[in-house]
Amino acid sequence: MAHVAIVDDHVLVRDGLAHTLTEAGYRVTAVSTLPELPMTGDPIDLVLLDLDLGPAGLADEDAVAGLLEHGSAVLVVSALGSPRHVRRTLRAGALGVVAKRDSTADFLAAVAAALRGEPWMSPMLAQAIAVDDVDRPKLSDQELLALQLYASGLKLDSVARRMGVATSTAKQYIDRVRDKYTRMGQQVRTKTELYVTAVADGFLAGDEP
Repeated sequence: MAHVAIVDDHVLVRDGLAHTLTEAGYRVTAVSTLPELPMTGDPIDLVLLDLDLGPAGLADEDAVAGLLEHGSAVLVVSALGSPRHVRRTLRAGALGVVAKRDSTADFLAAVAAALRGEPWMSPMLAQAIAVDDVDRPKLSDQELLALQLYASGLKLDSVARRMGVATSTAKQYIDRVRDKYTRMGQQVRTKTELYVTAVADGFLAGDEP
């Protein structure tokens, strides 16, 4: 019998999911925050992780990675969740996303798939993938390369040398990236802001120097 844990700070939702899983024959542990989750003793096969844990904050890539290190698969359960945040948890290793508006049948199918180690495609996840190139700017290959080099810590003249262009040209690429973000309503004035945004949008790996 698989052991499934629920991490959700909404009591009614948590109790409802626990009841559904218990009726389906699973062993269930239900808590409101990640620190309450017992990671020793009875192994947890699957963790159903709410994206927004209220005062505890957002469940992030580190939370997903930590659960995976303990041998638990992760399935995100969310009422809303931004596509950007959804993508980040998926890149961290979550097997899929179930929307709280999905049917009970779909929810149980997602749990069964995750326990088999299979990804789950829900309407919410499909939407997140569909907007992957909508909620972030479209960059040319040169603009993307300049962003990656510059946001990773290189100075403009070093970026230019790596790209084989003049420093003024490298600056133009970075300026174009900033302009595209500005037109989307997001300011990325500093190198730090560029780095954080590039990681969040999947243009740059988070472990870059």
